[in-house]
Amino acid sequence: MRPLARLVPELLVPALLACGSSDPATDTSRADAGPALDAGPPRATIAEAQNLQPGELVEGIMTGGRADAATIHLVAPMQLDWNIHSHASGHAVTVYEEYGKATVDYPFVPTGDGDWYLLIRNSGNVTADIQVNVDLYGAMQWRWQ
Repeated sequence: MRPLARLVPELLVPALLACGSSDPATDTSRADAGPALDAGPPRATIAEAQNLQPGELVEGIMTGGRADAATIHLVAPMQLDWNIHSHASGHAVTVYEEYGKATVDYPFVPTGDGDWYLLIRNSGNVTADIQVNVDLYGAMQWRWQ
């Protein structure tokens, strides 16, 4: 995996070139472009272990907009499924999703103002602690659902 500092220039170009509607439920043009971070440290860091049984899920809620960002780092001793989604249009709209991962590193910049849900599910067959680290930039806020 490449360090985030080396990824930022690669991620900024697509973020600057992307355009789309202002509706976060339908605009995914910047969804995985990554945060436009400067070299500064995050404003806040969430670092917690979530103990999940097989099939169990947990959701964290990030509240922010286009000027905000979060870097998500998940580590599990088994496979996990995860996604980022919104409910802005009255139903779940998935921004990004992966299945069967043991490690996740994902930079996220919202496509509009609102609540963005980080869903984490134990897709393994044993109860395990999943380490959740989320760095928050700008005015991005975090809470567990």
